[in-house]
Amino acid sequence: MTSEAPALTLFHHIRGNQLIKPPEEGEPQTIHPNKEQLSRRHAIIPDQPSENQETSSQGCCSSDNVIIVPHVQISPNESHLFNRAISSGGGLLADSNKITSIDLQRATIASQAFYAEASEPQKNRSPWILKRLYEWSGRAKRREIIKHVQAALETSKDHEIEDDELEKLLPVSFEEMFMGDETTTIPSSKHKYLQAVWELFHTELVFLYRQLFVLRDVYKEPLKRCQVEGCLLLVEPDLLFGNLDQLCRISRTFCQSFLSLLSTVDKENWDCTQLVVDLFERFSKGPSTISAYQAYCINYKATMEYLGSIRQKEERFTEFERICLADERCFRLQLEDLLIAPLQRITRLPILLREIHKRSEEEESKGKVEKVIDTMTESLRSIDDSVQWLHNFERLQQLQTQVVWPNISDLEPKSYVPDFLRVALSRQFCENLLAHPRRKLIHEGPLELVENGRTVDMYAFLFNDMFVLTKTKKCASKLKVKGVPIGKSEHYIVQRQPVPLDSCVFCDADSNDQATPMSLKFAFVIIHLTRYYQVVGIYTLQAADKADKELWIEKFQESIENYESIQLKDMLKCTPLFSSLSLRRCSSSRLMSKSESNSPQLPKEKEKEKEEKKECCSSSTCNNQAPP
Repeated sequence: MTSEAPALTLFHHIRGNQLIKPPEEGEPQTIHPNKEQLSRRHAIIPDQPSENQETSSQGCCSSDNVIIVPHVQISPNESHLFNRAISSGGGLLADSNKITSIDLQRATIASQAFYAEASEPQKNRSPWILKRLYEWSGRAKRREIIKHVQAALETSKDHEIEDDELEKLLPVSFEEMFMGDETTTIPSSKHKYLQAVWELFHTELVFLYRQLFVLRDVYKEPLKRCQVEGCLLLVEPDLLFGNLDQLCRISRTFCQSFLSLLSTVDKENWDCTQLVVDLFERFSKGPSTISAYQAYCINYKATMEYLGSIRQKEERFTEFERICLADERCFRLQLEDLLIAPLQRITRLPILLREIHKRSEEEESKGKVEKVIDTMTESLRSIDDSVQWLHNFERLQQLQTQVVWPNISDLEPKSYVPDFLRVALSRQFCENLLAHPRRKLIHEGPLELVENGRTVDMYAFLFNDMFVLTKTKKCASKLKVKGVPIGKSEHYIVQRQPVPLDSCVFCDADSNDQATPMSLKFAFVIIHLTRYYQVVGIYTLQAADKADKELWIEKFQESIENYESIQLKDMLKCTPLFSSLSLRRCSSSRLMSKSESNSPQLPKEKEKEKEEKKECCSSSTCNNQAPP
């Protein structure tokens, strides 16, 4: 090569390595060598290159004098190899403006050796680096959540709500509470009675401080403080703890009311009946008291389902639970044990009241306590009915999405549908029929339908107003985890017209002792009638065993009786006789309330009044029944 041939410069850019022309004379050229380039290096090429290498190096110098080296990602630890490649044999550091063919040959061979060395360790090192980074990230998150939770637990007590005077009464026995001073003595006959009254207060105090306040101060408040710091943001405290603060206020008011009424107890006869009556009048006086427990009980099932989903989605929440469980205020009680405590407390109150009723000596006191027990039992029944109604309505909503109602073309293939009605009749109008607030699912289960001398598997639903026969059809579930469907969902295809309970006849159909072509075991028959007593359908069904058959018969009889009584009430409301009966009942109830204060009514007279009312109702139904 002549001295006038332009020199080549090797440099590294973002997409690869290139050999390009140096700048023209007069243009500034800035070179910033690395630290490793400032020292003398040994050559990384053979001492005696072969002829093929020389010819190939000469052929590399084309007219444009550019050599493109394939792209490679260079880590900081491997940069010295690249520096060796571009600085070997003089190159940039040579005090010359030319690169001979030997320089090109050395640079090319050095770059090939560099790529061979760089490609091997990356394959083995990258998974290890990712794993270590993941572990370091998990440890950092764990240390962060531990720091925030521990800081929140130290400052979690709310002194505006807590009462230190109540907390001091936790270790106090019933003798110390009622005696007050050493001069007061309690008769031995009153010990068990006063202990039962003290148990009512002490269990409420333990419920307040060992369960409600622990749930609030150890779990709820630290969780909210962690969310302020940016941790556990996916968790919703209101969904997890519900109206916990409201229950804390109610329980605290109950304990304070007990202490305020304790001073009114006569210490001569130690009768606490009036204390119990006044205490529960205050407890159930406000509508928010029972409704607060009712709301918590209704939401308890959804709370537990939400807790399970949070534990699966948020790994740091399990770490949060572990730290909270180690707190000394928890007494090793897990979150599930604390969340169920309000349900256990409200159901225990009638038991404690019955114990007081049992230990009472005077009949008058027993009567007053019994009224309180009846009030609490009625409140618990309303709570239980609300919980059952919610669970039943959730099941109805689920069935509404699973029950398939075939259209008229599938039910009656021979019927002709005009074109302008095809779109309207392509779906049934009763698709949203099931999820009704007044509908109740009484019983469900598999049955066998006998038709054409053979049995067909069916799945039956008995509601409080109708009976539905369906066939099950399994299909793939839409719920997926990481792209994999979870199990299979079932659909129920309606096979027969729903049978109203006021238009059917239910009868037993066992034929074990009869000579019939087909023996019927554990069978019963449902006959579908119209309002004109026309038979439009008959269904012979077989249960799995005798117990299953008896259960179906029992549920059918209860449902038909309840449905008839509901229809009777609705029919009486439309008649003038019902208004006169209601007025008579109101006037009689007022007279009874006045007479009870003066002279108690005999039970025989009450029974006569009930019989007279029943006769009036029966006569009204006979008069209002329409002829067939």
